[in-house]
Amino acid sequence: MSKRPGFWWMLFYGRRRSGFPWLLAAVFTTVALFALVFALPGGADLSRLAAAVVFGLLIVGAIVFAVLAILRPRRRP
Repeated sequence: MSKRPGFWWMLFYGRRRSGFPWLLAAVFTTVALFALVFALPGGADLSRLAAAVVFGLLIVGAIVFAVLAILRPRRRP
């Protein structure tokens, strides 16, 4: 009979990790900052602008990395 995975199984499955979870901290910090922005008058409009800037930077970054991957030859093992 196998033991049923716990509630946090999907987050921590795999190899044992050490150090501070920077990505998780960044996500929580970003959520908290957006919550504070919504508390300001006109904050909803500001968050739409911030989202547009972030998505624009993500698209430009993806295009730049795709072009670099095409131009840079692959190393042979």
